[in-house]
Amino acid sequence: MRKLILLLAAFISANAYAQFPVDSTTKKITYTEVVTVTGASKADLYARAKSLNGIQSSTLKDDKANGIYSYKGSFGVKYPAPQVGMAHTGTVSYIVTIVSKDGKYKYTVTDLTHASDKGNGGALEGALPACGKYTLTLSGWNNIKKQSQEKMNELVKAIKSAMAPGVSPATSTDF
Repeated sequence: MRKLILLLAAFISANAYAQFPVDSTTKKITYTEVVTVTGASKADLYARAKSLNGIQSSTLKDDKANGIYSYKGSFGVKYPAPQVGMAHTGTVSYIVTIVSKDGKYKYTVTDLTHASDKGNGGALEGALPACGKYTLTLSGWNNIKKQSQEKMNELVKAIKSAMAPGVSPATSTDF
């Protein structure tokens, strides 16, 4: 019976993992796409990319000449604790890189990692959390992955919306 439960848990974990887009070379969860924006200059797209960086994010690369902007972002997650009826909270961090050229840009979102003062799950590619299944249950780990997938889908929509034609980056005089 115990083996059946472990096998079932591993299967559920593998299915949760399979829903993420995974880069065939790096084997990392990677959301990426090249998007055409007719008539947009590299400078305009770079400015739009730079406006995506929120207050809770930190800039990793700011290369206007080459049209590259990268930042580290994060969001909070809440998931079941090993103790029945309790919940833990943590943070999933990720890296966004946008490379702009005249008429197109490429976004890449990768390096999704869970951290918590209760136990760090580590890279979301793992079938099991790095801290162990007794610190972070499989149910909790799969819950983190599900929330992360939802947040990444929202982030991709936000990137495409902010980079779309007709969107002007905010300046210091805009409210």
